[in-house]
Amino acid sequence: MIINASAAKKNHRAQGFTLIEVLVALSIASFALVALMGRLGASADVQRSLSLHALSMNEARNLLAKDRLTPTVSNSEERGDVQVSGLTMHWRTWTEKTALNGFVRRNVAVQTKNEPEIVLFMYRAL
Repeated sequence: MIINASAAKKNHRAQGFTLIEVLVALSIASFALVALMGRLGASADVQRSLSLHALSMNEARNLLAKDRLTPTVSNSEERGDVQVSGLTMHWRTWTEKTALNGFVRRNVAVQTKNEPEIVLFMYRAL
């Protein structure tokens, strides 16, 4: 039986990966993981912002509910701070006239640090 030396050499090379192939595969995988980790960080920032938005909305609703329970409508602008989940939220309320006599628009704005202001309103009879 005669064995061709070049055929045996080809079979030996086909059994595994070369060091260069492994290094190329690892570098591609590492770039992909770095890109995915960057997206994960951005996702965490969006989640934090959405959580703060929800807290601000809830506080604005609470302030409107308190305002609804008062028997008279205040015409002055009021401001204050409230602690919610360890965060300081700044709020303000004010009244605007409407085109319909006997009704006013009560506005509530709530803002946390470095986040946009959330504004809700309701109409009240005088």
